[in-house]
Amino acid sequence: MKYLNSFHSFILESKNDILIDIIKPENEDDVVDVLYSSFGFLEDSKESLRKRIQPRLSNGISIYLSLNGNIIGCYLLNEKSAQTFIDDIRSGKINDFPESETKIYLDNIQGRGLQGIALSIYPEFRNMGFGKMLKDWVSNLSYDYIWGVADKKLENIDYWKSRRNIIAESPTRWATIEFFKN
Repeated sequence: MKYLNSFHSFILESKNDILIDIIKPENEDDVVDVLYSSFGFLEDSKESLRKRIQPRLSNGISIYLSLNGNIIGCYLLNEKSAQTFIDDIRSGKINDFPESETKIYLDNIQGRGLQGIALSIYPEFRNMGFGKMLKDWVSNLSYDYIWGVADKKLENIDYWKSRRNIIAESPTRWATIEFFKN
């Protein structure tokens, strides 16, 4: 895949004991811990979170960020078109976006898409630029855009709107997109 060249370049440029790498099976427990620190209140347990995200942990695309050898953040990713998501809303396939209650703001989305499933940084490392590092790294891959869904319970839409535009809104969630300038 084309993104591996960007990945290897970033590894060679790592500074101050910061490393961004692809999640491997041996990293999964640490990544689940990071995710649970952000999204645990949405889950019954850490194991239910792991079960729900398992296909995205070691898919060869999702990444983690480590500082001094300790994983402090991650970004779960998936190759998926935002237009497929919009089409699935219209055909009633997305439970969290019921067609009759969902506003679609952008349609006919072209290009190669990457779905950002979950971005998480341990609370004590937030507002230090680590999340931005993960987002910037992803923006240099060979995709035209990244999109994702945010639960309204997280109350973080203003954070995402600083980089992205809302493409759909349901009573409980937002879907957002950022087009890359590559």
